[in-house]
Amino acid sequence: MRLFCFPYMPKQPRSQRRNNAPEETPASVRRMTKRLGEMGEAAFLAKAAFMGMEVSRPWGDSNRYDLIIDVGGRLLRVQLKSAHRVCAQPGGGYHVRASPHQRVPYGSDEIDLLVAYIVPENIWYVFPPSAFQNMKSMRLFPHRGKKISKFEKFREAWHLIPGLKQKLLKEKASRQPAP
Repeated sequence: MRLFCFPYMPKQPRSQRRNNAPEETPASVRRMTKRLGEMGEAAFLAKAAFMGMEVSRPWGDSNRYDLIIDVGGRLLRVQLKSAHRVCAQPGGGYHVRASPHQRVPYGSDEIDLLVAYIVPENIWYVFPPSAFQNMKSMRLFPHRGKKISKFEKFREAWHLIPGLKQKLLKEKASRQPAP
């Protein structure tokens, strides 16, 4: 089920972008990047609510995590990343940072999960910190038949969220009529 439809612009050749695009300043690029990140967070809020998770957002942008999810009384720190276009490097795929702008990878003492959303494909990846230890970024190849990423085992890996499966089973059982 697709909850949101984000505008997706096909990549133009570099020469056309330079001639037609307005002048990009560092501030305008930061604003656009922040806006795209906020759209990814909104999509996660909807997905998490649909799956029965409680979601909170910490005050400010100082933490290494974006959201907190409550699953069965356990609070987990979630760093959310979203990819909105195919990587320009040879081989394509989608580029996802496993570190903030300080270029120091997220550690298990800072986040409990890194969730990556590939917007054009409507595909989610759920990573524990051990999956990207000592990595600054990852390239994901969600299309079968092309290059396969070693991270494919984390595609739609919602089962890695401790307590989520039990919570969903408990809710399903409580909705069924008594015999």
